[in-house]
Amino acid sequence: MAEYKSLKANEILFKQGDEPDNMYIVKTGQIAIFVTDGKSNRVVSVAGTGELIGEVSLMDSKSRSAGAKAVCDSSLVILPYDVLRRQLDTLPEWVRITMKTLSDKLRDTNQRIME
Repeated sequence: MAEYKSLKANEILFKQGDEPDNMYIVKTGQIAIFVTDGKSNRVVSVAGTGELIGEVSLMDSKSRSAGAKAVCDSSLVILPYDVLRRQLDTLPEWVRITMKTLSDKLRDTNQRIME
């Protein structure tokens, strides 16, 4: 059975630099994805109903490249990485390599945008 998480408006889901453990699907509401330079936050995207959050760290287990907070009261479906990784292990190697490559390129692109 799926687990859910509720957030109030402006509540932080995770911070940039946090160690990842879950991916999320936005069930209701909106979640702002933001980067920080230590002084200010810059929203780089907003995820709405049906969208994923936290997918970049699934493939490389690196720390969160951005933070996430609720724009308004929101609910999320929690997808634990350990469960997802067991499912990924059943896929052909070429699929896992493709997903990791895309994740690496996305993380690199995000880094360049932040600079």
